[in-house]
Amino acid sequence: MSLDARVIAGKYRHRKLLTLHNEITRATKDRVKEALFSALNQELEGKVILDLFAGTGALGIEALSRGAKRAIFCENNEEVSAILKHNIAFIEEETVVLTKSYEHVLSEIGERSIDIIFLDPPYAYNIHTIIQEILAANILKDAYIIAVETDKELVIPLNDVKIKKYKYGLTHVAIIRGIK
Repeated sequence: MSLDARVIAGKYRHRKLLTLHNEITRATKDRVKEALFSALNQELEGKVILDLFAGTGALGIEALSRGAKRAIFCENNEEVSAILKHNIAFIEEETVVLTKSYEHVLSEIGERSIDIIFLDPPYAYNIHTIIQEILAANILKDAYIIAVETDKELVIPLNDVKIKKYKYGLTHVAIIRGIK
């Protein structure tokens, strides 16, 4: 474990976060995180977010730092979840950590309760399947955002959405904005 990750901007700016360097987690690089949150601009203010493959919580914590009012963190690995809980100990906003698989979390979250989902699963996961499961779970509010980080360009047929795509080195980011 080390303290080499940090909150980039907002209320908790410069806070150091514990990270775990192994095959379980893959930290979002600061450059990618900065670009992702610049693309979201002021859309975080007062929102409820779901950090679906939270890892050590960097994306969800950054969202809270920039004005989100509540964060649900999903991390199925016990060791990583313990680090996540340590990282959110200083957070004043409401947080919930669910140490369960993403499928269980999707089935337990209330209908139409989530504004923004951060989706940064291990690269071996099928991102298309996960997005379809999210949409089928009916957890998203009428106007929603799904922010995706992956190793491949997102090519997915979705109706009634706007998708902006960005590439940073080997990392692809897609911001999906939908209206139900």
